[in-house]
Amino acid sequence: MKFYELSHIGEFHVNHNEDFLVSEEAGKSRRMIAVMDGCSSGTDSHFASTLIGKLLRKIAKQEAYRVYAQKQLRPLKEQLESISLQLFEELSNLNRQLDLKSDEILSTLILGVVDLQNNSAEIVIVGDGLIHVNGENIEYENDNKPDYIGYHLNMDKNLWFQTRTQKLSVDKINDLTISTDGIHTFKNFDGKSYEETNQEEIMSKFFENKKELKNTNKLKKTLIEIKNENGLMPSDDLTMIRVINE
Repeated sequence: MKFYELSHIGEFHVNHNEDFLVSEEAGKSRRMIAVMDGCSSGTDSHFASTLIGKLLRKIAKQEAYRVYAQKQLRPLKEQLESISLQLFEELSNLNRQLDLKSDEILSTLILGVVDLQNNSAEIVIVGDGLIHVNGENIEYENDNKPDYIGYHLNMDKNLWFQTRTQKLSVDKINDLTISTDGIHTFKNFDGKSYEETNQEEIMSKFFENKKELKNTNKLKKTLIEIKNENGLMPSDDLTMIRVINE
């Protein structure tokens, strides 16, 4: 399997990219992938997505060490649930320790664990975003009012996982992408005339194009090509991880 990453600050943002991504080993033949999108109307909105990302990196390293020490892999769904619950617990503890306000901890999250041997994945969705699976785009949105994890840090963690998240199982990965909703915000910013393209074509270029698979910066190159050929750039931050099974 090959993994490609992109995180780009939107044209409407000046100081910070409010998105964050994680792609880390989570045990033998397992990889954790995640994209986060901080709430633009929150305070220091880049902080929440970055904090969640840093916690996930730590948890992935702990998971890799646990698998190495115990020589045992848990079922994929069980591993994803364990990672999600640990994230919730640690985020809740930090929220109390730092005495954060409710609008300082708001971020969406798409978190997945990929089984490299079985070409499968388990994914949990918190808030909104987009997942592309083997030619199909699956949108997750709630009337532009994401149900952020930060809203529920006083809940029981198991109840939160069961009732406040959405789940997706991918039995066979051919082509998988997890993306923040910046993919929907491409606009022309220089007023010049270019070859026209539509939203579906833009998504296809990122999610389905199989050219230059040996180029690890494939997604960044796609972004530059869309800018040069179509005069379009995302107004909101855009972050994605693409997984291709060759």
